[in-house]
Amino acid sequence: MRFFALTMTGLGRLLRDELAGQLGSDAVGDVENDGRSDVVTFTASPAEAVEIALGEDLFVELGTGDPAAPLRRLVGQLWSAERYDAALPAAAPRLGRLGPRPGFRVVARVRSERGFLRTDLRDELTRAVLRERPRWRPADPAPVELWALQTRSRRVRLGLRLSDRRMRQRGGREVERQGALRPVVAAAMLRLAGPVRGAVLDPCCGSGTIVREALDRGWRAIGADAAADAIAAARANLPPGTALVRADAAALPLGAGTAGAVVTNPPFGRRHAQAGEPARWLRAVFAELRRVVVRGGAIVLLQPRSPAFESAVLRPHARLLRERHHVELLGLRSTIWVFRD
Repeated sequence: MRFFALTMTGLGRLLRDELAGQLGSDAVGDVENDGRSDVVTFTASPAEAVEIALGEDLFVELGTGDPAAPLRRLVGQLWSAERYDAALPAAAPRLGRLGPRPGFRVVARVRSERGFLRTDLRDELTRAVLRERPRWRPADPAPVELWALQTRSRRVRLGLRLSDRRMRQRGGREVERQGALRPVVAAAMLRLAGPVRGAVLDPCCGSGTIVREALDRGWRAIGADAAADAIAAARANLPPGTALVRADAAALPLGAGTAGAVVTNPPFGRRHAQAGEPARWLRAVFAELRRVVVRGGAIVLLQPRSPAFESAVLRPHARLLRERHHVELLGLRSTIWVFRD
C-alpha cells in the first residue's frame, strides 16, 4: 500500500533516510514538495509498524493525477470510493470506526493556479465524494480529511490523512514561549548528532523541546538557559528530575567532556540582544561547547547564516564542519550545522 508523509521543507532527505532505514531504500520514493512541505512517498503493508520521528503528517494515498488534465478528469484520477474502501485497513487503526455518515473535508494545495484555482480543485473533489458517498457530510473539523497536494509540476497526490496535531506537536507543551522549536526540527538535529556517547546537552534549551526529544529517545539529557523564564517553562514541560541549570551558554558550570553531544538553537536576530555583541558571544559559546563535548562528539546548531556567525564560527572552524541542512522556519531560511572534531 502506498503512503506519503509530510515534513518541514529542507528535512525531506532526512525523512527519506529514516524511512529507508526501516523499510529499505526500494520502498521509499524521492523527495517532493507541495510549496509548503517536503513530501516523501513509501510503500508498506497496512499492518507494518512504521515509526516516523521526522514526519509531521501521514497519509495513505488514494490516487495520483496530472494537473494539466481537465479538472473533472484530474479528480477522477484522484478519487474513487473503491480506492477509499481499499485504504480503510490502513486507516482503521488510526481513525477508528467512522460510521456510515462521517463528516469530511477536502484540503487542496497547488503550486500554480494557472490551469485552475485551488478552491476549484477542492470544490470539485467535494462534489465527486458526495456523488459516490451521498450520506457523508461536509464539515470542519472532520474525522475524514482528504488532502490533494501538487507535489510536482505534473503530479497531484490525494491522501486520506491518518495523523492529527498530536503527531506534529508530540502531545504539546504545558508552557509555550515565543520562537519555540518545532519538535520535528529537534528530532532532525538529534538524528544528525547520533550516535551519542553520554548525555545530550542543550545550552539554550528554551521551553525544552530538544531535551524532551532526547529523553523520548531514551537518551540522557541536560538543559541550560540564561533566562529564568526559560528554565521555568522547561521545568513545566519536562519530566520531574530532568537536569536543568540556569547558565549562560558561554560560561557553563560543567566539566570538560561532560556532554556526549551538544544540540541547540542559539538566539539570533533580535534575540541576540540578551547576548550583547553577537559575534563575540557566539565565539565564546562555540569555544565553551567544544570544551564540554566529549572528543568526537557532535555540535549541532540551528542558526541562519549571518556575518556574526560567519566570522565567529564558520570561518575559524571550517575544518570541523561535517554537514549542513537548509530548512524553512515560518517562511524564514535557516540552517542546521553539524560540527565534529
